[in-house]
Amino acid sequence: MSDEIHISSVVVHARPEMIGAVTAKIRTLDCDIAPSTDGGALGRLVVLLERPSDRAVVQAIDAIHEIPGVLSALLVYHHAEPTAALGELMT
Repeated sequence: MSDEIHISSVVVHARPEMIGAVTAKIRTLDCDIAPSTDGGALGRLVVLLERPSDRAVVQAIDAIHEIPGVLSALLVYHHAEPTAALGELMT
């Protein structure tokens, strides 16, 4: 396995009446959810992922797709860099 970190964001559309259950399940997948102004009332969430590989990112997206109430999960951002770079000072 390479020594990389993959940072991604995924827009999730879910049934508004199921947003609480969907949010809770996503959090069990070791994902973060960006705060929203509507609290997910419209059924939209931005999910943030940090994974060790692109394969792990895809597996997380697939797991989100399988959650009851999820209508879609779309990758909107992906960045990879060596893990060691996270400790470097940015100038």
